[in-house]
Amino acid sequence: MSSRQKIYVGLAVSASVCTGIVLFLYLRHRRKLALSKTPNSKTSASIFSHRGSQYTDITSSSSDNVSGNSESVKFRSDGATVEVDIPGGCIPLTTDQAIVLMRFLDESKNDIERLHRILTNIANSATINESQINLTNAGCINHLRDILLTTNNDTTKCKILLALNNLALNDYTITHFNGIVSIVINLCRTTSLNSSVRLYGLNLLINMSVLEYLHDEYMKDINEFDLLIKSTFENQDEMLSIGKVLVNLSTNKLNIENLLKITSIELQIIVKLCTPNKKLINNDVSSKLEDILLRYVTFYCNLAEMIVNELQHKSQSTYNIKSWLIDPLPYRQGAVYFELFDHDKQMSSKSILRPQYASNIINKQIKRLRHAMDTIRQIQFESSVLSVNDEFNDDDHITTVTDFSTPKKFPESPIIIDDNNLENSFDVLTKDVNEQFEDDNTILPDPCSPSDQSLPSFRSANSTNENNTFTSLDESIST
Repeated sequence: MSSRQKIYVGLAVSASVCTGIVLFLYLRHRRKLALSKTPNSKTSASIFSHRGSQYTDITSSSSDNVSGNSESVKFRSDGATVEVDIPGGCIPLTTDQAIVLMRFLDESKNDIERLHRILTNIANSATINESQINLTNAGCINHLRDILLTTNNDTTKCKILLALNNLALNDYTITHFNGIVSIVINLCRTTSLNSSVRLYGLNLLINMSVLEYLHDEYMKDINEFDLLIKSTFENQDEMLSIGKVLVNLSTNKLNIENLLKITSIELQIIVKLCTPNKKLINNDVSSKLEDILLRYVTFYCNLAEMIVNELQHKSQSTYNIKSWLIDPLPYRQGAVYFELFDHDKQMSSKSILRPQYASNIINKQIKRLRHAMDTIRQIQFESSVLSVNDEFNDDDHITTVTDFSTPKKFPESPIIIDDNNLENSFDVLTKDVNEQFEDDNTILPDPCSPSDQSLPSFRSANSTNENNTFTSLDESIST
């Protein structure tokens, strides 16, 4: 074969290869166009929903960049294969898509792999506000609640808790979370320590406590919540999470009475556990311990300042007395109530609460707490003084006072004066007085002494110092 023929053969082979490549790229491009949209155009995506034993097309308009942020999910139901395009985190779910997703969620409860894929899509879609609302209206929260109560698979629980975490950060969707607080508290209590389920559950408790809508559910299960708090002291991450929940709950004054019933927290123990020893631990652990301490000190600050406001309101209006502020009987031994109202507990807590930390925020919170404790003590002292005065005033009102301003009128009768009888009576009276003074051994005062000596003696017997000077309450507390 000549060189010219070789050249022709080479060109033919090259042309055939190029033609094959072009044909392959063309077919690939056509396939992409069939599954997605071309740039700068809008088409409709076909979604299938199951109605009875048939599938009905649901068309919905979406933006032109769906192909890059969507996932095609295939499901098989009653022998039919159904394909659904679920938008990614950048594209919100439409109302129809949320409804379809919930129907497939019901059908996938017995298929763990398919169930986990749907839960992952729900969690990703729930990061957008519009998707949160559409999923909630489609009944997503109720479906997730039912599955959480019945499943024994830890991975399923984690995915459900993750989806609920995203859905909880919406002031509309949170109104559909009724009953979930008690479920999550019980789940965290019965799950092994340091598990992913427990960590996701504590994070959900944080998110559900951000808004005040579900606070009453925490208060209804305050005893179970108290036990959960106690179980978190063995793990720093869990202790930090529960501290965040306590801070959120302590911002609502309606929760004060129940939060004061908590017995698993003691300020002295918290301070000892969370005061870092920089010689023995690294900076990361020290920073986490300070974060934990900040949450618990802030919790006590919020409670103490709320109590101060309530006590001051009570002192201004005697008709709005809060019984739980003055009556310790409803509280068990070791409750938070006694740390803020008992003088000995206050002094022992203040003895270790000192602004000695590297964090200025912690130092400021400690100063706030000490000041609030002093204010509570001052109000208690003033209230006790007022109560004593009220008792004396009540006694004065009860005492009967005889009115001598108007002389009584006696019936007029003739008075007969006999000089002999009058003289005899005077002699007898004089004799009795002389006999009494003969037996009297009383020491008479010196005529040279002041006449009002008894007055200062009376004052000194009822005062704590000789000059009758008193130290103000603020000074005595500060010392």
